[in-house]
Amino acid sequence: MASTLRGWKIRSARLAGGLSQAELARRAGLSAPYLNLIERNRRPASAAILARIADALGVALAELDGEAERRLSEEIGEILVDPVLAASQAAIGSAEDLVGRAPGWAEVIRRLYRAYRDQRQSVLALADRLNHDPFLGEGVHRLLTHVTSIRSSAEILAGQTPLDAAERDRFLAIVTADSARLSDAARSLLSFFEDNSIRVRSATTMEHVDAFIFDTNNYFGSLEMAAAEVRSDLRDPQKSGTPALDDAGGGRDEIAGGASNRSFRSVRRLALPVVEGEIDRIVSTHPALPSAEARELARSALSNYAAAAVLMPYDDFLGAARACRYDLDVLGARYGVSYEQAAHRVATLRKPGAEGVRFAYMRSDPSGFVTKRLPVPGLPLPRYGTACPLWVIYGAFQTPGATVRGFGELPGGEQFLFLARAVEKSPAVVGRPRHLLSIMLACPAAEAAKVVYGDGLDMRSAMIPVGTICRLCTRLECGARQEPPLLA
Repeated sequence: MASTLRGWKIRSARLAGGLSQAELARRAGLSAPYLNLIERNRRPASAAILARIADALGVALAELDGEAERRLSEEIGEILVDPVLAASQAAIGSAEDLVGRAPGWAEVIRRLYRAYRDQRQSVLALADRLNHDPFLGEGVHRLLTHVTSIRSSAEILAGQTPLDAAERDRFLAIVTADSARLSDAARSLLSFFEDNSIRVRSATTMEHVDAFIFDTNNYFGSLEMAAAEVRSDLRDPQKSGTPALDDAGGGRDEIAGGASNRSFRSVRRLALPVVEGEIDRIVSTHPALPSAEARELARSALSNYAAAAVLMPYDDFLGAARACRYDLDVLGARYGVSYEQAAHRVATLRKPGAEGVRFAYMRSDPSGFVTKRLPVPGLPLPRYGTACPLWVIYGAFQTPGATVRGFGELPGGEQFLFLARAVEKSPAVVGRPRHLLSIMLACPAAEAAKVVYGDGLDMRSAMIPVGTICRLCTRLECGARQEPPLLA
């Protein structure tokens, strides 16, 4: 998809620079007709040619690769499968064309759709609460009970049959008491609706942070540099007055004893004073974080990123990952971190010019709710709900602690190596269910030879037809399908 956007990017950059096609072709060492075909997306541009064009335009190569626009077009493409807004792609054209021709309008449409989805979720949540909240049901029942009692007593008092003084006083007392109870019940309901602390909270805060992570490609060079400074200080306690890295929160010895999470929190606490200024700068200026809640959640994510960068310095970790072929257990033992922390770190190896294997990362609870996600090109991950039930992320719950792996082919022909493990998030408690989360990584099948988890799997026989989510998958014959596709 990114390649279909490069032509538009090149043309826009050329026009912004005031260059003709002939002049840009001359500077890049290309023929003018060939450049014309590239700009019209009729011919692909190899990495080498793209670099020459970027150099001729005087712009960074990243500005032409179309990665940011690809993410934007993917999100706009979701509108086509929304049950309320679904439309024929043949009738409205492709999202890539819109993004390429009018990126500003595409961004406006994305924000409008996010706002619409946010409000729709709020309305549905409020309607569900009004229908099922036990307090509301009980409150309405109390109102009806007291109104019925008052009406019955009033009809007796106003009836044709005369009442003696004692009976009249008794029914008047009933009316008075039920009137007071009716007033109390009405005030309770009123306070319920006026309570500002009781409000519908939509899931868009997490979605905003997701967009922030996508836009930044989950790589923060400034935090990597700050982490190196923190690591240097922690190795030299006399320099900073803080415990040495091996002693922080228990250090390596405590980690070996199973306290990696406590050590991670300790390093995060020690690193925060150094990195919080840079974190504030990042979250306060990024347009994908419009609310205070989104910025606070992003701060927490970046604090974790910085702590991981302290414990697992980028270049050293990348070299170790390549040497052990991304064996998460080996990496966890080497750096004294948990399986989950090692898995998340390998998914952040996206430094331009020094990238590792490009992994998608996904974390799910046993209900299928996605609690963390980082997609890769060709493998969009669900924003909410469940993914394809054939993905190994769900099979891992059957054997907690063991790595489940396999190859999968999407309907469009994209092939991936999937691996997942269900991990225990807290100690087991008698009489309560285990707190498990499944951690999944996925990389293009073409890179499986670089990953130890591809060993021993025959790609042809182990390749399973999978989808993304049922509503987007066109495999009508799939026995695991839970709902029909929205688009044929």
